[in-house]
Parts: sequence; structure tokens; C-alpha cells
Amino acid sequence: MKRHDKGRPGYGKILEAWEAPDQAGEPVGCVTTTFTFSPAFFEEECLGRFVALETTPADGAAYLLEREDKLAQLECAAALVDQHHARGMRSLRWDLLSARLDGAILHAKISLLLWSRHARLIVASANLTEDGYRRNHEVFGVLDYFEGGGASLSVLTSVADFLRRAVSYAETDRVNPGPAIVRWDGFLQRVLRSTRRWGSSRQPHSLATPRVFAVTTGPKRSSAFEAIREYWPDSTPPRGAFVVSPFFDPPEAPNTPARKLWGLLQQRGNALVQYEVTAEDLPDGGVLLHAPESLRGAQPAGRGDIDTVFRRLKLEVGRSLHAKCLWLENGQWAMYQIGSSNFTTAGLGLGKTPNLEANLAYVVCFKRNAKAMRALCQAWLQSQDTPADVQFLRDQRDECEDAPAPSDILLPVQFGDATFVSESGQKAGVELTFRGSPPAGWRLLLEDKEEIFFNESQWHSKRRPSRVRLEWSADRPPSAFRVKWRGSDGWGCWPVNARDASSLPPPAELRTLSLDALIEILTSARPLHQVVRLFGRRGRGATDNAPPILDPHKRVDTSGFLLQRTRRVSWALSALRQRLEQPVSSREALNWRLRGPYGVMALVNAINREDRPEQEKGFLLAEIAVELARVVPNTAPGCLQRRQVRAALRECIREIRSHVPVTALRNLPELKSYVRRAFREACT
Repeated sequence: MKRHDKGRPGYGKILEAWEAPDQAGEPVGCVTTTFTFSPAFFEEECLGRFVALETTPADGAAYLLEREDKLAQLECAAALVDQHHARGMRSLRWDLLSARLDGAILHAKISLLLWSRHARLIVASANLTEDGYRRNHEVFGVLDYFEGGGASLSVLTSVADFLRRAVSYAETDRVNPGPAIVRWDGFLQRVLRSTRRWGSSRQPHSLATPRVFAVTTGPKRSSAFEAIREYWPDSTPPRGAFVVSPFFDPPEAPNTPARKLWGLLQQRGNALVQYEVTAEDLPDGGVLLHAPESLRGAQPAGRGDIDTVFRRLKLEVGRSLHAKCLWLENGQWAMYQIGSSNFTTAGLGLGKTPNLEANLAYVVCFKRNAKAMRALCQAWLQSQDTPADVQFLRDQRDECEDAPAPSDILLPVQFGDATFVSESGQKAGVELTFRGSPPAGWRLLLEDKEEIFFNESQWHSKRRPSRVRLEWSADRPPSAFRVKWRGSDGWGCWPVNARDASSLPPPAELRTLSLDALIEILTSARPLHQVVRLFGRRGRGATDNAPPILDPHKRVDTSGFLLQRTRRVSWALSALRQRLEQPVSSREALNWRLRGPYGVMALVNAINREDRPEQEKGFLLAEIAVELARVVPNTAPGCLQRRQVRAALRECIREIRSHVPVTALRNLPELKSYVRRAFREACT
């Protein structure tokens, strides 16, 4: 569970779980699921910690530069959000996927993080919101995977399978899935491939070692109670159950979860079910429990040795209960389930339309692992006895964030994928896919304006294609469109994702860097955002009132001398080679080094933009090719192999050769011969 009690056993801050542990390596990617969602919180707080941003949004342009630089190097960063809450402006450096379930909701709260030498699985009750991560009483579990670690690989495999099935509810075309779906599935494959030897493939045989299992529910999946029955380690059933949940079935409904819970307990002898719930004091001095009386009514009749008990949780003022916990014990064993499942029919996978839920179940032997048992007990919320005469809820509570708002307007299924694309030599655009005929009178509006981008009549004029590409001229790519149609009381959100990282334009500050700026960035030991900020200040600080230079040697401007220009470029090439030799965690990160705004091709383009003789440009481009051929890639666990890096370098060299001004070298046979020889040797 999490609270702000720093150092208290069993308590912690879930945001700290997004920070890289020691020796984790470079960030590779992350995927996460949630019901309610705050894009700004996820982007600034969660992703910011994952990629170790040094700046905050208060730093303005420096933050944007650092964010773009680091997120562009991730293989995948994605949030799968229930369709009721998949909305909000954001950076297209990460994907937003909308899970469209029929009659149910995506309620699981899973975060899977991968660094080059470490993987982390977080299963929680907390939504990706400010309240979920900073204010509510929540519960979360963390499993770490690394070389020599002992975490259960079966849990990771089970959760990865769940995530793969969960994202299928965001698919609009199973034959040709969108690029965001492809990235999601590819990332899961990489996680499983990377972690094959980072944990234990078998549950521990020793009773002294805690065991952990994944308990997931959803359409065509087993219920949570069926999984618990399978994972219970003893032939003797539990005789006590303890439940913490902020949400229950409506008071008027038969309480199926409570009846199923009694079915798990031993059918002879003493048995106890205890519900620990929130409550409020009534004006007459009584207490109103935030729970339905049907919980007590589910107790089997005719047994005098069993009891249903209610206790009032002792919570901090201003902190809402959002944790979901289930504890089972029989004196020998205890099982502690935590995660997203409320004590409801849909939450535990019992009804016809079960939610997508995810939990972790820890199994501990009382006598053989007192330390683990003590840790689990310390993580349980404190409670107190309730008066004998209490009242129960008679109406469903609607302030719980787990309940969809009645005013939610869902995007019709006929609207498929929306993808931002940008190719070299072509104008940027948005590709829209349609499945069948959308509701009559539909129109797409820009996310922050009342301006129509595309509508039904324009679609009909194009003969109702299933896929249409529309030009996009604005400087900033769209993160979503608002969709309205005839009779809609509001608008649905159509998220936009990028086709790939190279489709997205770099920040304006990095689009056309001069050769001097690139040399300064490449040769500086400072991070990119600091160098660009200092370079900009230096440019703004230059004035015509500067004091005269008295030293005659300093008064000579040597920047135009060929030898000096070549020397400055050589410094940049040397720094660039050292950067390319560092281990690289993903193809996206390698492509950023080669074709990013301060990569190899950026240097090539800056040289071509310079007002210099064509012969000089040809010589400098040949020098870049030679330097790339000298790169000796280093490798590390979880990073690309040398052959993969070298293949990308050869492709880049061939691309550079196409920029050489061959006609300008005709009258310089020796230089022409050198350039040809340099590229021939570099390519081989």
C-alpha cells in the first residue's frame, strides 16, 4: 500500500517504482493500462521518471527538448486506457490506445517497464491519475527481473499474455493492425525474450520462500475465485477471509461475490468473513457502513460456528479508499491478493460481462516465513470495531472513480485507426481508417478548436474509402480529433498515434541547427537541453558594443580557413564516433543517433546548407563516411548486437554518398579519386 509515511514497512510511493534501479541500463520501453487517466500526469510524472528527465515543464523549451530527445529513443511507450477515459492532449512520442469492451470496462492497472538490463512489473489498484498516485489509499506490488534474480517468470508470462489480449480490444483491423498495436506486441515479445534468464521459471519448493501468482479476469477467462482455488497451496481450505474494497454490488442485487467467498472457506468448523470498509457518522450517533447488507445476507444458513464481521477502516482525512485487497488464511497458509478487482461481480470475473482486471496473489507459510508474513500484515490498513447497531447503504454510491460517468460519449466502432504520417519529400498527413458506415452527419473537429477537419460529405465525395489520407499543414501534429454526429449529445475522442518515431518532426529549436551549433552539441559533455539553452543565450548576448579586441592574433578570423573548418568538423566527428560506439538499447535509439536532429544525417545536411565550395563539402562528407567506418560498436546485455549496428551504419554511409556533389569534383581528379575510394572502403 502507499501512503506518505516515509520508511514505514509495507508502505511506499508508487511513483518511485517508475525510477530506474541501480545498474538497470538504458530505458527501452514501457506499456501500461488504466481505467481513469490523466495524460499530463502520465507524461510528466511517470514517463519523466522512467527516462530520468532532469527538467520539468516549468523549464519551458528545455523540458520540451529533453522530453523529445529521450522519448524518441524508446522502442515503445504506450498507455491502454478504457474507452470512457482515452482522451486528452499529449505528445505523440507515446501511444494512446482505447480499449473498447462491450458492456464491460478495462479496469486493470498494470505497468511493465524495461531497461536494457532490468524489467519491472507493477500491478496496482491505482489509476494513472494524480489522485491515484498521490492522494488515495492504494495498494501495489512490484516484481523485478534481472540477471541472477528470482522473481517468478510465470507471472511475467501470464501478465504479458493478458496485456496481449487486452490490447486486442483496441484493434480495429486484425489483418492489418495499426502501428501502435504492432509496437505494443513487439515490445511484449522483447520483454519475454530479454527476461528468459532473469528470474525463476518454477515456483519455489521451499515453504520458507513466498510464492506469487497472477490473477487476471476478463471475457472468456476464469474468475478470480477459480484462480484462487487453483493456487491455494493446502488441501485444507481457508477458514478466514478478510476483504477491503471501496465498491460492492448494488444493495438490491444478490451478492454473488460474497456467496462465492463462503464457498472457498472450509464447510465444517469455525469460519469467518470480515469486511473492512469505510463508514460515516450519522447525526443520531449511529454509523453508516459504505457496504450493502447483502454481504451479511450471503452467509450460509444453518451453521452456528460461522460469522460475518464488519470493521471500520481508520483512514487519513482527505484520502479516499481505493485499495482492493483479499486475505485468506487457515493457520498454516495465508494468501494475500492485491490489485484492481473490486469486490463486485464484474470485478471478480463472475458475471456475463466481466471486467479486464489484474491482481497479484502472494502465498506465505505462517511458520516458515515469519518475515514475509510480518511484511504483508504491515501493509494491511488499520481498522476498528463497529457498534452492534449499524446501518448499511441502501443506494449505490456513485462517487467512486471506477464507475463510468453517465455523460460519457463513446466513439462508434466504425472509426478505426488515426495515424500521423510524414515521409521524406512528402507533406505530412493523417491516415484515417473506417469500418463500415459511421453514424449519419459525422464530422471531425480539431482537438482545441471548433474548426472542422473532415466530415461525412467529404468522405462521400471520395467514394467512401476504408482508408483516406489527408494533408496536415499545422506545425504541431494532432494528438486526437473530436468526433460529433447527428443526435450525439457531446463528442467522442478519436486518438491519433504516429506511424513511427521518424514521422514526428523534431522541436523547432532542433530542426535546422547550424554547423556551429551541431559541433557545439556533439563536442560538449553537457546534456542536449543544456547545450542548446547555452548556445541560444550566447547568440542573444552578442552585441555591437562589445569591447575591441586588442590582441592582433585574436583579431584574425580563422573560422573561414579550410584547415580550421576541417579541424572543427573533425572534433565533431570524433565525438560522434564515440557516441555511436556506445551500446544502444533499441533500433529507435540507433536511428535517433543516425537521423535525429543532432545525428549523422543532421551533420550532413548542415554541411550542405553551408555557403562553402562544393569540393569542400564533398571532402567533408567523405570524412564522415570514413569516420563511420571506423566505428567499433560496443555491446551490452539487452542492447543491439554489433552486426545490427554495423548494418545500419553501412546503410547510412550509402545515404551520405548520394549527397556528394559529384559534378563539382570533375576538375579535381585527385580529390574525386579520394572521395570514391573513401566511400568504397567505408561501405565494405
